[in-house]
Amino acid sequence: CFVNQITERDLDEIFPVIALLEGRCAFEAASNATDADLLALEQMHDRLNRCARNRRINDYYQANFAIHEAIITLANNRWLAQVIGDLRKIVKLARLQQLHAPGRLEQSLSEHMAVFAALKARDAEGAEAAMRTHLTRQRVALRELARSNTSRITA
Repeated sequence: CFVNQITERDLDEIFPVIALLEGRCAFEAASNATDADLLALEQMHDRLNRCARNRRINDYYQANFAIHEAIITLANNRWLAQVIGDLRKIVKLARLQQLHAPGRLEQSLSEHMAVFAALKARDAEGAEAAMRTHLTRQRVALRELARSNTSRITA
């Protein structure tokens, strides 16, 4: 058994790829989603809102993960799902950690609501762009968190 350490460079290389792939899922989901699917996503986003409002980061992460999984499922593309699943295993801890960056929980919620608004409007390009922004900002938050942790250690 061994632990593979993820470097900053790995994160810099993986997050843009995940952003592209999950963006494509959002594009396809916007085209495929039924009214019932959108109602289910609305309920999931209501839960996400409650978790954010109560600052329950672990619960927020679980709700967030479920929403991403639902969008991947709605895309109905097993190849996208497989590649995203493989990459998510590598960055799972990082995706949780980024929610601890100052202001990130609220920013993440806002990004999710933008993705959901585009999905409801069946705006495939808007959903794709919003999802890509959401994933890209996760990496930015991780970078900021790493900088603040480094400055605390050296201070």
